[in-house]
Amino acid sequence: MLQNSLSFIRQLVANNHKEWFDAHRDEYLTAKAEFEGFIDLLIGETGKFDPSIKGTLAKDCVYRIYRDVRFSPDKTPYKNHFGAYIAKGGRKSTLCGYYFHIEPTGSGYLNNSLWAGGVYCPDAPTLKAVRTDIYENVDEYKNIIHHKDFLSAFKWFDGNAVKTAPKGFSKDFPDIDLLKPKDFSFYKKIDESLLKSDLLLEKSVEIFKKMLPFNCFMNRAILYHQGLL
Repeated sequence: MLQNSLSFIRQLVANNHKEWFDAHRDEYLTAKAEFEGFIDLLIGETGKFDPSIKGTLAKDCVYRIYRDVRFSPDKTPYKNHFGAYIAKGGRKSTLCGYYFHIEPTGSGYLNNSLWAGGVYCPDAPTLKAVRTDIYENVDEYKNIIHHKDFLSAFKWFDGNAVKTAPKGFSKDFPDIDLLKPKDFSFYKKIDESLLKSDLLLEKSVEIFKKMLPFNCFMNRAILYHQGLL
């Protein structure tokens, strides 16, 4: 389903410089159009069970392929993947949404294609709001993250957490570990064979549907913090 996108990324990984990219710009535009077309379909299907994203357009969700190299030791100018963040407001949204990422095998790279969800790198006030909502509704939160559909589908992104109780929360809270993460985000790897399959859209919708209870819980806290609830 994403053959042009996959083919272009594989070639780009092996030729990540401006001269090659300029010479293959038409191939890039074809791949980009294919990827955006798929994201528009995914938005349409996901919007059937999550009305908050209705009216969102792929062009607002798909990330630019150009890297910001100003503060990076890696000066390769282009990303080795296509990615889209589907949420109200698109890729710049502060809300919890749905992330779709294709990064195929090639030139020494492993397949890092994935679906992901949750709250990634929230600012301090948003993080406090999310932690407070978990603290005040911990049984509801545990029912979501311990549900068999969630447990069987997703893994947490690890490593970004405080070591003790976050500021403002008692260390004696029985579920204090649930408040320690700085990110509340999770993922599921996409088998590379599925990226070429006609079943990709159906499977993506199935996975995104399993993210919905988590997204709704988090967005309640975020919208309340923003004064929108």
